[in-house]
Amino acid sequence: MILSDSEEILVIIAGAAILMAILGNVVKDYKSMKREAKQKVAQKEKDEAYIKKLTTLIALKNKELQKKINHKDQ
Repeated sequence: MILSDSEEILVIIAGAAILMAILGNVVKDYKSMKREAKQKVAQKEKDEAYIKKLTTLIALKNKELQKKINHKDQ
């Protein structure tokens, strides 16, 4: 036997600690990526709503200008 019983236990404990640290980092990175993805989706939806609002406003202003132009021509 190369390692004594106490050394084997220490190696197992160290390996388990390393494995748990790696898993902890993976979970932390996953949560971070998930939060960033949600923020990007929320920002995209906010931007799309703003663009729709601007498009509606531009269309309304265009109609008003067309009415003014038509009244001047008549």
